[in-house]
Amino acid sequence: MDKEKKERILVYKILYTVMILVIYLIGRSIALYGIDLKALHDVQIDAQSIFVQNVTGDLKNCSLFILGVWPYMWGSMLMIVYVAIKSIDKTNRISQKKMNIVTYEITMVIALIQAYQKSREYTYIVPGNMVPLARLAVIVQMLAGMLLILWLCDRNQKYGIGGRMGIFLVNITDGIFSMLAGHDFSELVLPICLGLIGIPVMMLLETSEKRIPVQRVSIHNIHADKNYISYKLNPVGVMPIMFTSVFFMLPQLIVKLLAEFYPDHRSLIYLSDNMILTRPVGVVTYLIVQSLLVIGFSFLMLNPSKMAEGLLKSGDSILDIYAGKPTKRYLIRTVLRLSLFSSLVLAVCMGVPLSLQFTAVKLDPSLAMLPCSIMMLTGLWITLYREAVVYRHMEEYRPLI
Repeated sequence: MDKEKKERILVYKILYTVMILVIYLIGRSIALYGIDLKALHDVQIDAQSIFVQNVTGDLKNCSLFILGVWPYMWGSMLMIVYVAIKSIDKTNRISQKKMNIVTYEITMVIALIQAYQKSREYTYIVPGNMVPLARLAVIVQMLAGMLLILWLCDRNQKYGIGGRMGIFLVNITDGIFSMLAGHDFSELVLPICLGLIGIPVMMLLETSEKRIPVQRVSIHNIHADKNYISYKLNPVGVMPIMFTSVFFMLPQLIVKLLAEFYPDHRSLIYLSDNMILTRPVGVVTYLIVQSLLVIGFSFLMLNPSKMAEGLLKSGDSILDIYAGKPTKRYLIRTVLRLSLFSSLVLAVCMGVPLSLQFTAVKLDPSLAMLPCSIMMLTGLWITLYREAVVYRHMEEYRPLI
């Protein structure tokens, strides 16, 4: 495939992604039928609402796509954990087809729970005796909207570029503009400066890597000494940050549901009021969950034990490290150090602006999420750029595959 043809196909893929995002934006502008939209105009913009928008993409409008990809992310996360546990027993494997079916089943259950909880929060423009039917219609619309989003993401994964990242890019960008609106320049200086500091930090985490030299017995040429295993400084990118939203929102959903059934329970009332990003307890919980996910995802995705086993079977070895258990211990230590470092850096970058809400600086709650959103946007753009570069140079490596 010549260079011109590859460039043309890449342009087609980008245009296809743009088309998918346009459809997504149109869906976000379609309001759910039967909802009193006037009652939603006074939605407060703060760190918590922007945080929700990054996942659901719906801040002020009660749209068809209000559930976003949140239920699917939870389904995927639970499936990843399940597969990781099952992989311990090598004789009991699960097929990709079954994984997809179970993931969608979990997604539908979580989406149904979330749709039910949201439907109870709305005011309806129908007679009182028709409210149950209107609520049921709203739940059906939410589920249909979520399935349409998943279909769009699947099409983009197959024919476009970026997969589900495009949805997050739209949501985060819209959230940034929502935060900037209605503020004086003097109010924006501090959060914008923190965000600008976060850009090179994220670029450093995403583009720096540790290279572990490997001796490969199957390669006998002048490039044999250039073989290595590479681990990024931030091993799994912005994925843990996205999934932190999922893990943080599920307890909120459960607490809200329980608080409705037990309105006088003090612990539930306390958790319902404080497990948000405008309260210290919520911020600390969010940062702890994010750090644990960075470490957990690093081990799940990089799987140093499997890497060590593969090296042993192939006869390859890490330079100056014995094959087998010493290699496994070395790789585990390496992944642990990198994940601890990146989790600490991300926790500081995310925690500082969120914590400024409660200090003498009194950062406006509607701007506390701005530096975090800029960092996430930077990480997503770097990932998209890498995918485009890989596609452009794929043919050069095809003879080696």
